[in-house]
Amino acid sequence: MAVEIRMPRLSQTTDDVRFLRWLVKEGERIKKGDPICEVETDKTTMEVESFEGGTVLKLYAAPDEVVTAGTVIAALGQPGEPPPERLTAAPPEISREPLKMAQPEKISKPSIVTSPDAGPQEPQGQPGRAVPPSKKEVDLAKTPLKQQRGVKAQDGVLATPLVRNIARKKNIDLANVRGTGPRGLITRKDLEDYLKSVEGKVAAGEERREYELSRNQQMVARNLVKSKSEAPHHYLKCQVFTDWLSAWREKNRHTDGSKVSVYSLLIYAAARALKEFPHMNGYFKDNKVVLFGGIHVGFAIAAGEELYVPVIKDADQKTIKEIDREVKWLIAKAQNEKLEPQDIMDGTFTITNLGIYPVDEFCAIIKPPQSGILAIGHMKKTLHIDENNAMHIRQACTVTGSFDHRFINGARGAAFLQRYKQIIEDEI
Repeated sequence: MAVEIRMPRLSQTTDDVRFLRWLVKEGERIKKGDPICEVETDKTTMEVESFEGGTVLKLYAAPDEVVTAGTVIAALGQPGEPPPERLTAAPPEISREPLKMAQPEKISKPSIVTSPDAGPQEPQGQPGRAVPPSKKEVDLAKTPLKQQRGVKAQDGVLATPLVRNIARKKNIDLANVRGTGPRGLITRKDLEDYLKSVEGKVAAGEERREYELSRNQQMVARNLVKSKSEAPHHYLKCQVFTDWLSAWREKNRHTDGSKVSVYSLLIYAAARALKEFPHMNGYFKDNKVVLFGGIHVGFAIAAGEELYVPVIKDADQKTIKEIDREVKWLIAKAQNEKLEPQDIMDGTFTITNLGIYPVDEFCAIIKPPQSGILAIGHMKKTLHIDENNAMHIRQACTVTGSFDHRFINGARGAAFLQRYKQIIEDEI
């Protein structure tokens, strides 16, 4: 008897996903747990696994189709067996709980990945509580992709998976790139040299080039347009003195001598402020305010041309050093393109910073479905006149909060910023 494979519920905030592609073909024999397709939620792209084994009788979903949780997407059975008629509506008994994601192995003393020490950093390059990474996981995150997978020849072109991945994102036909490696292998330098030559032609007016955004970039673009068009943003800013952060980092180094990232201190302060202002930890939907059960703070990371927002789960229940270990671990995974769906899901509030650039202040777009985001500017020395009219040279940065005006008014946002400022200046 044929078995129906239904789309599971993959997000807390929506039942719909965009179908991207099939990973199996009709007539193919698969096992329980095999990935069968790739979909895009409102937060990430991910693979869907088969809940049963058998022969693929029929594949119903098509690329770019919006599929609702509970919809039959495939049918399995015995070879030659007729597939059942497709159902488009979820049956009454379908689970409304989000798909549970695997959590990293819990250990007592996770390894630490080095992170920049100076100023608020933008690294170059939910529910369920996350646990610190194991040494094996951190080492794996730091291992280049080319050392993990074999070099494959496809379409007569010999290139590493890393090179193919970069070429796909930049819409480059590798057949046009000359390889200088063994047997004509295309190296990363070969690809970079090709890009420079193409860009030189564009600058000279010889050629213009278009390329398609990566799936992650397309998803980010759609979410930001949705946020800006639906949520009336309003912006509040304040000056935060950060003199004591440098002293705290110097006195509270990790056992290996490395300093705590400033990003980790900013996340810690945000989590504490959110605990005292629970209405900030929610979102607006259908004329109602939905408050999240946990405080999961996301932080923006630039990795090449990609933008990711990994999440520190239950940040209000963790120490600064616990947060720092997870921040550095997630940065390493992002830089090596190894972030998993559970690493970026279920954020309830976000922090972003351009502290390594000479950007004094900026306004960020709220990440849906959230109600606010804090944008951290460059830390610099400034002249401060105190209540006694005495002048002092202080280190400070500008923090700009973007809030959803539908339920967070100016007074609420200002009170939250005031508490955030107080925690950074007096309680760290």
